[in-house]
Amino acid sequence: MGFRKIRHNTGEEIFKVKIEDTSGATIENWVFMKSDFGQWVNMIERKFGIRKKSFGNLDRDLDWAV
Repeated sequence: MGFRKIRHNTGEEIFKVKIEDTSGATIENWVFMKSDFGQWVNMIERKFGIRKKSFGNLDRDLDWAV
C-alpha cells in the first residue's frame, strides 16, 4: 500500500499530520496528498486500534413521526 508522490502546484491539498504521545514526544510524522487521506485513516485505525463511530442512517431520526 503506497501513497502518491507529493506534488506541489497541482491544485490538490497536501496533508501534514503529526502524532504525539501523552508526554508530547513525536511518535510519527506523515505527509500525503488529500486523495490518500481515506487510505491513511484506515491504516491508522488498524495500527492504533481506533474505531470510527457509526451514526447509522441519520435520515431515520424522525421515522417514528411518519
